[in-house]
Amino acid sequence: MSAKNRAVESALVLLKLLTGFTLVASGAAATADCSRPISVPAAPTGFSVITSGDKVSGVYPDVLRELGPKAGCSFNFPVVPRARLDHMFFKTGEADVLIPASRSTERDKTALFVPLIQVSPALISLKTRQLGITSVKQLVENRALRGALVRSFSYGDEYQALLLELDKDKRIDYVTDLNIVARMLAAGRVDFTIVAPTLMFSSLGENAMTVDLNDKLQYTSLEGLKRIDSGAYLSRTSLDPADQDALRKLFTDAVKNNLLWNTFLKYYPTDVLRGVVTRTTP
Repeated sequence: MSAKNRAVESALVLLKLLTGFTLVASGAAATADCSRPISVPAAPTGFSVITSGDKVSGVYPDVLRELGPKAGCSFNFPVVPRARLDHMFFKTGEADVLIPASRSTERDKTALFVPLIQVSPALISLKTRQLGITSVKQLVENRALRGALVRSFSYGDEYQALLLELDKDKRIDYVTDLNIVARMLAAGRVDFTIVAPTLMFSSLGENAMTVDLNDKLQYTSLEGLKRIDSGAYLSRTSLDPADQDALRKLFTDAVKNNLLWNTFLKYYPTDVLRGVVTRTTP
């Protein structure tokens, strides 16, 4: 082989090596693997997170298990009491991800929020009642209607303003959970409640005494109540910046490719999801 041919062959080998290195490097960057298993403590949250002993399922665990291998991330779902979730995430740094979570200014100070859906509370009543209410204004003006609400729930400033108006006429009974609300609706003691449809549907489905009530309820969006952000918080304490970026991409991909929305549809009827809007842009 001539010196010229050997030089050409050496150049081709070098080009292949450089090209292969570039492809590997770009592939690694695109994968954005997590550096370690990610801890996502799980507490029962309707059908969003379902626990049975140590087994965890539901909308968000299903999405993470589906996308995890593609993103180079694996997840652990330790089952904990609901009261411990915020403490583990915001206080002790034992949790990497808090999901589902509503957004607040206070939480934004210490963790990175990734918006996934927007939730709008709905007016919920028995179909047979045919209330004909479609706005906050109509509800306030129809003083004959009485409601039951869970005191700890909150859906933004407009919701709180509505409660103040209804409280002026003593038209609200405050209770501790949605199963009590459901029984009051079924017994005709109240005419309506206001809550996220997904939460009402899943709460009824978990209780044998109220599961049959789901088919009898009507969900109506109220003009005058804004949607609120719901999504995932990523810990700035336990996660390094690279892992935060990898997880943020994983969650936004779940929205872009409709995986999150399609997983919601596996657990909820379409009419219940009218108040849940998946984001089309990150």
